[in-house]
Amino acid sequence: MLSRARRSLGLLGGLLFVSLVPVACNNGSSLESNESPKDSTPPDTTTPPPPDTTTPPPPVDTTPPPTDTTPPPPPSADCDSTDPGAAPVHAGLPMGPNHEPPSRFGTLFTGTQITATLDHGVTCLMSDLAAARRANVRVFISFTGSERHYVDANGFSIPMWKQRVDRFRNLDLTPYIEDGTIMAHLIMDEPTDPTNWGGKVVTLPQIDEIAQYSKAVWPTMPTLIRTWPEYLKGYEFKHLDAVWFHYLDRWAPLEGFISEHFPTARSLGLNIVGGLNIMNGGSSHSGIPGKKAGKFAMSADELTTWGEKLLAEPGMCAFLFWEYNSAYLARPEIKAAMEGLVAKARNYPARSCGAH
Repeated sequence: MLSRARRSLGLLGGLLFVSLVPVACNNGSSLESNESPKDSTPPDTTTPPPPDTTTPPPPVDTTPPPTDTTPPPPPSADCDSTDPGAAPVHAGLPMGPNHEPPSRFGTLFTGTQITATLDHGVTCLMSDLAAARRANVRVFISFTGSERHYVDANGFSIPMWKQRVDRFRNLDLTPYIEDGTIMAHLIMDEPTDPTNWGGKVVTLPQIDEIAQYSKAVWPTMPTLIRTWPEYLKGYEFKHLDAVWFHYLDRWAPLEGFISEHFPTARSLGLNIVGGLNIMNGGSSHSGIPGKKAGKFAMSADELTTWGEKLLAEPGMCAFLFWEYNSAYLARPEIKAAMEGLVAKARNYPARSCGAH
């Protein structure tokens, strides 16, 4: 396998940490696509969802995607091997930080989120999936990258979003879906944040429409969105399978956070991807500077206490940390806390994020 170390240096500005993430092929390192000069850090989910008073949009477009005979993008010569190896062995809940470099797959964590990207018409996605399969790691994929690529004068643009997905529609992902390497398609991040969508929010029918389009392209791939479950209330989703939200200290107490969000997600029939904002979600007592001024990373005690309580909640299909940071994860006490949580996650029943 070719090393990615020569193409895996990223600088996290304004931090006391340096995080190594892969950049060749703009390869799967963020919810935000590296094709954009914008900072790839997805914003914290800190804005409460607005009340469900938005005017319903026009009816959902149920037209199936057109047949596309365009050949799939070729792999880059800089990608690692596309040999998937033996059948994967998955145990318990997948757990890990999103943006983990594929070169680190299998060293500790069992789950992550990657972004499929094109660099001069080539992709490293298939080699990333092969690396995940060989390491028994399960992944969530964003095929669309930064929201700036599918926003126009009217806000969120479904046609532009579909065009982003279509770049990868001819890749044969079925083996990785069937063996559980691919957990779900992350169709969108923070639909409630108007700063992402030209001053507007993404409506619930729009969310279900893009989930439907994803299912038309990859029928057996579950669909996932990162948002508050409360924002999704009042609509019967037919194509959305799971919701991802994470805890940080500002939402304390944890018990109140759990009682507010988990029952709502369950009432919607959605599977849950839980998690912790480890880089900006710690308390001021942690003493570990976060990625933003005035923010703190979680201490080992906070990781263990909060992580174990969240893991005990039923209905989760995965557990993700925001986000990979090599210096933070190398701290001895943090490494020990993560090892303990991953071991516990392995003992929970494995479940699909789909078929809600």
